Amino acid sequence: MKTLLISLAIILFSFSNSVKPQGGVYSSEIPTISGGAEMTALIERAINNGYVSNFIFNEVIPNDLPYNAPTAISTIEGINFDEDAANGDYYHIPPDPTGAAGLNHLVSVVNTSIQWFTKSGTLQHSQRLGKNVTTAVGSFFESLSPLTGTFDPKVIYDQYNSRFVVVALEKTTSPSNTSRILLAVSKTSDPNGGWWFHEINSKIGSSWADYPGFAVGTDAVFLTCNLFTFSGNTSTGSRLWMVEKGDGSGGFYDGGTATDYIYDPATLVGQSSVTMQPAHMFGTHPTGILTYLVRYSGYHSGTIESLSIITVSGTLGSASFSHNFVSIADIDDLSTMPDAPQSGTSTSIETNDRRTLNAVWRNNYLWATTTVVPPSGTDAGEATAYWFKISADGVSTLSSSDGGFIGGEDIATSAYTFFPSIAVNSSGDMVVGFSVSASSIFPGFYYTGRLSTDPAGTTITPGVVKAGVDYYVRKFGGSKNRWGDYSGASVDPSDDQTFYVFNEYALSRGTILPYYPTEDGRWGTVFGKIGVSALPVELSSFTYKIVSNGVKLNWVTQTEVNNYGFEVERTSPFPPPYQEGGGEAGGGWEKIGFVEGHGNSNSPKYYSFINEGIKYGKYAYRLKQIDNDGTFEYSDVIEADAGEIPNGFVLEQNYPNPFNPSTSIKFAINKNETVSLKIYNELGEEVTTLFNGNAEAGKIYNLKFNGTDLPSGVYFYRLTTSTHSIIKKMLLLK
Repeated sequence: MKTLLISLAIILFSFSNSVKPQGGVYSSEIPTISGGAEMTALIERAINNGYVSNFIFNEVIPNDLPYNAPTAISTIEGINFDEDAANGDYYHIPPDPTGAAGLNHLVSVVNTSIQWFTKSGTLQHSQRLGKNVTTAVGSFFESLSPLTGTFDPKVIYDQYNSRFVVVALEKTTSPSNTSRILLAVSKTSDPNGGWWFHEINSKIGSSWADYPGFAVGTDAVFLTCNLFTFSGNTSTGSRLWMVEKGDGSGGFYDGGTATDYIYDPATLVGQSSVTMQPAHMFGTHPTGILTYLVRYSGYHSGTIESLSIITVSGTLGSASFSHNFVSIADIDDLSTMPDAPQSGTSTSIETNDRRTLNAVWRNNYLWATTTVVPPSGTDAGEATAYWFKISADGVSTLSSSDGGFIGGEDIATSAYTFFPSIAVNSSGDMVVGFSVSASSIFPGFYYTGRLSTDPAGTTITPGVVKAGVDYYVRKFGGSKNRWGDYSGASVDPSDDQTFYVFNEYALSRGTILPYYPTEDGRWGTVFGKIGVSALPVELSSFTYKIVSNGVKLNWVTQTEVNNYGFEVERTSPFPPPYQEGGGEAGGGWEKIGFVEGHGNSNSPKYYSFINEGIKYGKYAYRLKQIDNDGTFEYSDVIEADAGEIPNGFVLEQNYPNPFNPSTSIKFAINKNETVSLKIYNELGEEVTTLFNGNAEAGKIYNLKFNGTDLPSGVYFYRLTTSTHSIIKKMLLLK
C-alpha cells in the first residue's frame, strides 16, 4: 500500500487600479505567490504535523482514453495526476507543465516529476524531481540533497550548446527558513547521457524565491524570481540570476564550479517589482545586450496598455540595465481576471493573473505572451490569451510591431483562453499553445499560429491538441480550482520547421481522495507536434467545422479594397455537378446567405458564417466575393461532411453530460416517419416527452431537456421509431 500526501496549490490574487505611477504608466497588479509555492508550504506543514500517513490510495487509474488527433498534428501522452503522485508519493495541483524539444528527444516536467521521450514517442525515463516524503531517495536532484518535493519546475532547450536545462525551486520553514534554486543541464543533447547539477541559495534576507522565469543566451542561463517574506508572504521585490555556462574548461556546463551573478533590475531602473520573464535568445545577440526582461501586469496610461521591458547589457559580472514602456493598444479592461467556466459543473477553472508567461528574442524581434480581459469585441469580459511582437534590434527604440488576441470562439461559444506559451522559428513563423475552457466544453489544450507573411494581427483558426474529456474539480480544501501555472512551446532545433507544444488537459475523473470526497478531477499532459504547413489560412482555402447548429465556415482576406461582401453558396444535395475554382454559378449551386464586407479597407479581416439547420450528409461550399463596383470572383470549393445516418437513425449522447440543469439531445432518421423521444428516471417512470410526431428524413433535431425541478441522479432517454428503439443514459448533477 502506498502512502500519499495530498497537497494544495492556491495562488493569491491582488488587484489595484493604480499601484504606483511610473512616468504616467500605472500597474494594475502586484506579484503574488505561485500555486506551487503554496502547495509546498502545505506539504511541509502536513509532514511536520504527522498527517502523511492519513492519506491512502490503492489504485492508479491508467490513462487509456482513445483520441484521434487532427491531421495537422501528432501527439505524445505525458505524465498525469496519478502517475505524478506515484513518482513523488503525493498528489499535486497545479501541474505547472512545461516541455521542450531537442535534437532527438522531448523532455517535460510537471510539479515534482521529469520525463523524457524519443521523438517517436517512446518513454525512456520518468522520475521524481525532489525529495520523496517517505524514503527521500531516488530523485532527479538527488546529488543536491533536496529537502522538499520541489515546486515550479521548468525545462528549456539550449540551442547554442545542444543541452536541456531544468530548474526547480525549494523552500522550507522548519526546522529553519531555506530557499534554493535547483539547476540541471544535460551533458549532451541526449538526456540519457547524464546531467550536471548546481544549486543557488535564493534566501535573500528574510525572503524566499518563487515563480522562476527561465531562458538562455550565448553565455549564460537567465533566471528570475519574485521574492516573498517567509512570514506573511509579503512581496519584497524580484531578482535576476545569471549563471555562467563555462568556457569548456570548467563551469556549470562542464561539471565544474558554476559562477552566479545576482541583480535587482527593477530597483536599478527605478520601477516597481512585478514578474519578469527573461527572453530566450536565438542567434547573435544585439551588440552589447545579454537579454531582455519582459513584464506585463496590466500596465496602463488610462486607456492604453503597455509592456515594461528592461534591457540587460554589458557583461555577466558588470551588467547595466535600462527601461522602456512600450505602448500596445487598448487590450485590457484591467478587471479582476475571471475564472473560466467548464462543462458539467458550476465550479470554474482558475486562470490566474496578468503576469508575462514567457518571452523569446529572435531576428531583432521580441515575442511574449500573457492573459488579458478584452474591453470589447467577441471576447470582452473573458480571460483571453494575447501575443506581443516588439521591434528590438538593440539600436532603435523598442516599439510595438504586431500582436493580437487569441480568442476561443471558433472552439466554443464564450470560450476562455489562458496560460499561453510561444515559439518562433528563424523565418518568423509563430506557434502559441494555450488552455481553453467554456461552459459547453471541458478544459483542453489547443494551438494557433501564423506565418511571417500573414496579415498583421492575425492567427489561424485554433486547432485542438487534446480536448478535455471530463470536468475538473480539484481544490484540496482551498478556494481555487487550480490550473496551470504555465505551459511550454519550442521549435525543433533539428529542422526549424516543426513546433512542439506541451500543456495539460482534463482527464476522466476517477481518483477520489478520502479528505475531499466531493472533489474529483484528473489532469493529463501531452506534447503536440505542429508543422509549419499547418499554419496558413487564405480565402482561397477557407475552412469549416461542424457545430451544434450546423456548419461554420471561416475565412480571412489577405487584402480588401472596396469589398461589398460575400455571397455564400452551397450545393444540395451533394455531389452535384459543380465547377471547381469558381466560375458562373450553376450545376446545383444555391445562395444561402450574405456576409457584409468591411469596405474601403486595405487590411485583412476575418469572417465566419454558420449554415444552420442542415441535415446529415455532405455539402460543398464556395464564396462569391463582390466589390462595390459589382465585379466579383469565386473562391475555391470546400467539401464539408456533416456525417451519415447508419442503421436508419442516429441518437447522439446528450451534451453536456453530466449536466446542470439543462442538456441537449440530437437525433436524426433516414426516412419520414413518426418518432418519439422520452425521458425516464432510474425507476423506469416517464419524466417527460421531448418529441412525439412526424420527423423529416435527414433533418438534425436538437432538443433541450431542462432538469431544474428534478433531483440529481441517472436518467434515461429513449428514441422510438416504427422499427427501432434505442436507450441512452445521462447524469443530472446538482
